[in-house]
Amino acid sequence: MTEQNTADGSTKEPPVARIVNPAGRSTVVPLQFPVEFDGKHWESVEIRRCTGKEVQDYLEGMGTAAEFVLPPVIQCPLAVWHAMDADDQYTVDEAAQAFMPRRLKAAVELLSGTGANTSDK
Repeated sequence: MTEQNTADGSTKEPPVARIVNPAGRSTVVPLQFPVEFDGKHWESVEIRRCTGKEVQDYLEGMGTAAEFVLPPVIQCPLAVWHAMDADDQYTVDEAAQAFMPRRLKAAVELLSGTGANTSDK
């Protein structure tokens, strides 16, 4: 953040907007088969709701990414997600559904061809 000058010449940090009641915005999913990556043992993965800005950045990144981009609700490196046991990955993905914003769900459905506006023609 950049500091702002006040009327008396002193500086202060600019105000920051934040979620007022963060309760219920995240959960931790334990992994049945932990993963080691870059010296860290991943025994669980945090799943959390994301901000509007994070969704916007993710959707913009999806359009330019050469490979799969992990949704911002899943808090682990893509390499960890790829290395997970298939059942752990399924459990993480299922838990993530409850934390996905509607806009992100709609985009994922559209891209995967499961949305209401898709056709087999």
